[in-house]
Amino acid sequence: MRKAVIGIVGCLLLVLSCAAPVAPESPRDIVFRKNYPLTYALEQNPSLVQEDQALQALADRKYQALADAAGSLEAVHASRFSEEEITLSASRLGALSGDLSALVSQLKAQGCYSIFNDLPDPAFLQAAWKQDAEGMNHVLDIQALGQTPRYPAIDGITSSPDGTEMAYIRNLAWSNVLAAAKDRPFYALTLESALAWLDANGRFEAADFEPMEAGINRKAYSAIGRTRWDQYPYTVILVLGCGPEREGEAISGQSRLRAWYGARLYKEGKAPFIVVSGGRVHPFKTPYSEAEEMKKYLMEVCGVPESAIIAEPHARHTTTNIRNTARIMLQQGIPMDKPGLVTSGEEHINYVTGDGFRNTCQREMLTVPFTLGARLSPRAVEFYPLPIATQVAPLDPLDP
Repeated sequence: MRKAVIGIVGCLLLVLSCAAPVAPESPRDIVFRKNYPLTYALEQNPSLVQEDQALQALADRKYQALADAAGSLEAVHASRFSEEEITLSASRLGALSGDLSALVSQLKAQGCYSIFNDLPDPAFLQAAWKQDAEGMNHVLDIQALGQTPRYPAIDGITSSPDGTEMAYIRNLAWSNVLAAAKDRPFYALTLESALAWLDANGRFEAADFEPMEAGINRKAYSAIGRTRWDQYPYTVILVLGCGPEREGEAISGQSRLRAWYGARLYKEGKAPFIVVSGGRVHPFKTPYSEAEEMKKYLMEVCGVPESAIIAEPHARHTTTNIRNTARIMLQQGIPMDKPGLVTSGEEHINYVTGDGFRNTCQREMLTVPFTLGARLSPRAVEFYPLPIATQVAPLDPLDP
């Protein structure tokens, strides 16, 4: 009976993990699903791991350590997974790989952990879990303990780590996590801590505009199925955004001029769609989305129809501009064997075509999710998206 239940759960995972589910989700659930796909899949049927005595003992120990913490700062440290706890839980998940085989098959098909797909099931589960656990720890290190992130100007926290405001928030988070994690699986305490701290610091950007097929990209996604791809030399024209640096400014001059150039390529018939890419990045915690503002500009100033504009509103860097576009192309059935175009300023395209950019992709996203083709002009280069773009980046929780 248990294996039958597991099989049913496995069949549902394709829409419960990497792919956007049909049922409405809260921003918190979207951030959870995107950052920690294995943990999200386990959460759909937590009894699969709660029945394991070693994992349940770990859950009990962690909960008691949090309850016994001498103060809110100590509570944050108690919420993190230690290396020993990660190793123990990974080992137990590996031992459960037979019961979790349907789950593993679905996760491999989705590609959230593509770099581990060639591993046998026990090793795959262990590697995927370590990625999730280390990602949760990373959130606590940055958002709760105030460690310096990779890009401090855009990814840091507002409050001083040693200030009164942070102390109040830590106390509230401590209490919330104790309430949320009681009688839950081994991962719940650290997971709830990570989500609580992203929430407290207003860092749910990964959920912006979701579900995009029902909102910002509804008309464009609808048009994809009617597109005659053989009538165009390229699939999409990806315009790289550039956030403004002044408070209250919705769109920068650079983004306007880049979008105008993309519209020119569109009107020349280079591709049936323009992709505008960029999230709420510059300046720090701006309310304006680069993609949304460029879409407005293309429609209102350049006369591009909404059905021809795909917004990618999550990317925070050039690396993820391309990766996220590749993900959309994969998900929406845009041809992968036909090139797209990337356009920006000349210096920016020089950066994209340089060896250093590929190294940055590998370091920050664990993959290089594209190959480049010919340089069409100083301001445009061909690119081919790769399926490995679905790999989650565990150290970028604002856009994993």
